[in-house]
Amino acid sequence: MSWVQVSIQLLGGLAIFLYGMYVASEGLKKSSSHHLKQFLRKVTKNQWYGALAGAVLAAVLQSSTAATVMIVGFVNAGIISLRRAMGVMLGSAVGTTLTVQLIAFAITDYAIVFVILGVTLFFINSRFRSYGSVVLGFGFVFFGVGLMTEAMEPLRSSEAFVDFLLMISDYPILFVIAAAVFTAIVQNSAATIALALALTSGGPLSLESAVYIVYGANLGTVVTALISSLTTSKDAQRAALAHAIFKAIGVLVFLPFTSLFVQLLPYTGGGAERQIANAHTIFNIVNMLLLLPFCNRFANWMVKVLPDKKELPKHVKYIDQHSVQFPTVGLLQARKELENMSHRIRHRMFPYLITMIHDEKVRKMVIEEEQVIDHLYKAIYHHLQRIMEEDLNDKEAEEALKLLYFNNDMERMANIIKDMTRSIAKLDQGRKTLTKWERTKIEELYDEIVPHYDQAIKGFQENNESAAIDVIHTNPKILRLERELRYQHFYQGASSSSTVSVVFSDLMNGMLRIHQHSVNISHTLLGMI
Repeated sequence: MSWVQVSIQLLGGLAIFLYGMYVASEGLKKSSSHHLKQFLRKVTKNQWYGALAGAVLAAVLQSSTAATVMIVGFVNAGIISLRRAMGVMLGSAVGTTLTVQLIAFAITDYAIVFVILGVTLFFINSRFRSYGSVVLGFGFVFFGVGLMTEAMEPLRSSEAFVDFLLMISDYPILFVIAAAVFTAIVQNSAATIALALALTSGGPLSLESAVYIVYGANLGTVVTALISSLTTSKDAQRAALAHAIFKAIGVLVFLPFTSLFVQLLPYTGGGAERQIANAHTIFNIVNMLLLLPFCNRFANWMVKVLPDKKELPKHVKYIDQHSVQFPTVGLLQARKELENMSHRIRHRMFPYLITMIHDEKVRKMVIEEEQVIDHLYKAIYHHLQRIMEEDLNDKEAEEALKLLYFNNDMERMANIIKDMTRSIAKLDQGRKTLTKWERTKIEELYDEIVPHYDQAIKGFQENNESAAIDVIHTNPKILRLERELRYQHFYQGASSSSTVSVVFSDLMNGMLRIHQHSVNISHTLLGMI
């Protein structure tokens, strides 16, 4: 077999391996994403539980790189604190070793069986498709490993290749660097270690050199997380940097004792492939046990290394483009951003609905805030649209659709308040003013709609259906009140000015429309869309 044929088969095997990892990961995410989200929220109460959560997360995603990017996304959304993220990241490194342990089993000859079983499950019933994807993905993984191992056969008898390995074996740091770079490129440490398995299995690569590759593979996983954190919150950047330092510490601790480590590996049992897989697992377990007790102190240190800077307020706080590939994270970020939007409307627009009637400066502030809300609306809308382009499960698709409706209703509220400022401006142009009676009636309706807005937002934030039902039940009452006040205005307290009368009607109608959007939010929460 020529070098060209070897290269093609090796790259083809790697491509099939990576695709298999992707298919298996997607299937696992679909079959467990909802449960995974609930699990993470419950078990990140302390560092040890957090480490367990990280191990489960990485086992599900089949990639510590993906798991770390996901954790950074959770930190950016405020779902997990920086301190809790430390333990989760250390645990995720242990969880991802499961993949390498599976690869180390001599089951490449049965890869086709996995492919057949996966395809069968995929087409039996739509409910089994995600599980079929998992089995099919692992079939591709094992098939890819088999191709890479077969491609290595000619290299084992190649004197030039053996001499090259012997030459660079005197410089073990080269193995670490090469493995780190390769892992950073393919974004999968398991793929790097799979190549090491193929080269070591009866081949020219020594067990010690393979262990150095294990170190590099672990080090290379940090690159993607560091890149994904560049546009995120300060805490998310700290989490990504901490992950990189954790890996670096592990490599620095193990490097001086590599010869002793290699001598002890045969006692873990199995052949060379199993010993390499065990080396990968032991490295990450020792690193976790070594660093886990210092997570809180490490978090404090990260705050000093990356201190908060006084910057202009960032309107979009939680969403980032890298989370789109993980719908669970992306949807949580969108929800947090919508909570941010609802808070701004409640505290930067609602309090001025009355005072802006006679204060032009306040009206300008409200208009400026509406522009911020509009910016948030567009960011959330495009974020959710990108998520919906992913292959979502039913629950994720339903959640994304609900959030789009929430986003639209909140943006419409801000628009209504802006329209109310324009209506009030007519009074200034005509040098008119509302009477005390008219202001009192506007305040009366205002006092009714604000608590119901708060109730609707509470329902949204807490997924509280009873709160949503309460808001819906108040709608007839608000409609009656608005009609009564309008009637009183026309027949009892109407101003002699038609301009004032129109403005009064516009303001009352604006209040009513705001309340209607609170009702819409409640309907959406209940699935009435």
